[in-house]
Amino acid sequence: MATKRKNDTRLDPFASAVGSSSLDALLEQASAGDVIRMPAPSDPKREITLICKVIPSSDIEALTEVYGKNRRVQALLNESSVSDILPAIAEDGRNQHPALLWDQGDKSLVLAGSRRRKACILSGADYLVLSSSDFTDQDAKVLAVSSDQYIAPSLWELGQAYQQTKDELIEQGKKGSYREIAAIEGVSHTAIADAIKAFEHIPAAVITLYPTANHVGREVAKKLIAAKEKNPQVFEKLTTTAASDEALQSMASDDKQAAAITKYLTAEQNNIAKREAVLENDFVLVQRHLKSGDLSIKINNKVMTDKRLEQLTKLLSAFN
Repeated sequence: MATKRKNDTRLDPFASAVGSSSLDALLEQASAGDVIRMPAPSDPKREITLICKVIPSSDIEALTEVYGKNRRVQALLNESSVSDILPAIAEDGRNQHPALLWDQGDKSLVLAGSRRRKACILSGADYLVLSSSDFTDQDAKVLAVSSDQYIAPSLWELGQAYQQTKDELIEQGKKGSYREIAAIEGVSHTAIADAIKAFEHIPAAVITLYPTANHVGREVAKKLIAAKEKNPQVFEKLTTTAASDEALQSMASDDKQAAAITKYLTAEQNNIAKREAVLENDFVLVQRHLKSGDLSIKINNKVMTDKRLEQLTKLLSAFN
């Protein structure tokens, strides 16, 4: 099958030379039934034997699960977050570049290729994998970091991973400072601080409002955190209403939707703080502006029938 478009990522950790070819090239050429040997991710002197196989789409969720320390939060993966590979995988009927699985018997852990796994599930495509029981916990940890090089996890997801590193350092009797974490992760201590703060202060419910978690970068995170700290109750309320706001959820593009959600959760807060609720239930919200006394009415379109609209219009037209 010829390589086309963006079906699959490349596994940078395995680009070291093996004979006259790179491991990356070997993996790309693998087909079902092949046996491949490669250096272990955590120790090049140790060899791992992998078997290439195809897992039918209907069995993916039953036979595989993602390694627990994978830095990509699986609950946040959706059609938007795998949109770069989804169309090609759907057309080809499988991923072309195999994922790496740690064979655990009845179930295998996905060490590299969780986005491909999700794309296969969403599109009903088969899952091409290289599976081995030779992997170790250390191999899995190395792959948890390196397999995310194609598209990096979001700021929030990295914050969760850095928090785990912090907890491990504290368990070892260390301080778990940003600089200690930075030395391990290979990034600046300010990047560590921004990511952990985003994870600690932005609820998962807010992240799920966005088309993808990657839409919440540093600047957006700062705005959201400031809005939440300014008025936690209002911020929580806006988060709830945003989830059911059809106008926000039906924007023409992911970028426009993300910008609108950020504005709603931050700029809208000032307007809400100036209003008091006169009537509020699951279908109707009536608010009075504290300064001007003006009323605003918001009615869920699920209950706004043509007859009710006609009645309301007649009532309002009589106002003078």
